[in-house]
Amino acid sequence: MLRRMLLLPLVVGLAMPGLVRAGTEVWIDTDCTLQRLRDVDDAFALVQALHAPELSIRGLSATYGNSSVEAALEATGEIVRRFGGPAGVAALPVHRGAASARALGERTPATEALAAALRERPLHYLALGPATNLATCLRLHPELRPRLLGVVLIAGRQPGERLRIGPWNPYPFSDANFIKDPAAVRELLEGGTPVPPLLLVPGGLARDCQLRPTDLEELATLSPDWAWLAAQCRLWLRTWRWLFGVEGGLLFDSVAVLAVTHPAQVQAEPRFARIEAADGRPRLVAAPAGPGAPARLVTQLKPGAADSVRARLRGRPTGAR
Repeated sequence: MLRRMLLLPLVVGLAMPGLVRAGTEVWIDTDCTLQRLRDVDDAFALVQALHAPELSIRGLSATYGNSSVEAALEATGEIVRRFGGPAGVAALPVHRGAASARALGERTPATEALAAALRERPLHYLALGPATNLATCLRLHPELRPRLLGVVLIAGRQPGERLRIGPWNPYPFSDANFIKDPAAVRELLEGGTPVPPLLLVPGGLARDCQLRPTDLEELATLSPDWAWLAAQCRLWLRTWRWLFGVEGGLLFDSVAVLAVTHPAQVQAEPRFARIEAADGRPRLVAAPAGPGAPARLVTQLKPGAADSVRARLRGRPTGAR
């Protein structure tokens, strides 16, 4: 995301205050990486989700995006092993998904594991990377569309909006998760009925959700696992300052997790999601009026939202199962 911007969807109900219950069952699909000069914010979002008593993580899958699917598989597995103990999911397998957008429609361990999980019970789906795995699962198993209670995409923008970050970023970011596989998002919107309830979380919101150097050093003192993760992320944090002039690293994916676990701390509004062409490139637009698929768009974070993310990174609340 350092070079491109992104975002993806969630259940309409979860975007509304007061409707998240402890143990909301979710599947998390991620392009997590810990490689140098890559955006490592997925790692923080995963820890945040693992520390969230509001969530019951029923499945995990890896996809391409920030790096290769192999790197995502390895990084996600390590994060879950190190931080998943309090949630009881340290041994949860991570399923390999698509290696690129060209794999749209191709069966993978991720698509089949997700299909099996949806047959067992309805789930919410949190997409932290491109939507290829989800769109492929629904193409191969269209009867499972009604089993999706909601989809969160880190993607989308208001009509005419240009995504910019920081005073040293004169050029707009691209909507990276969407741009990496717009055909997958089109399948979610137009590929069949019902359209899953969508929550779109624009990347620009992460301007107000940053991990500051002091935050990272505090986390590094909490445990050997946090010291390990902080060591992987210090260069990422400095890069944001060097390239974009912002105080901390932007936690794009943590905003999406926050929208699920703390919906009262985000402002979400009804919209119609559609794909438009602009400057020769597709854009995922969330407009006040149709045409388009019904969705909700997170338009701002409320005061204290970033503090809630940082607090959840520090650990699972005492007494939470």
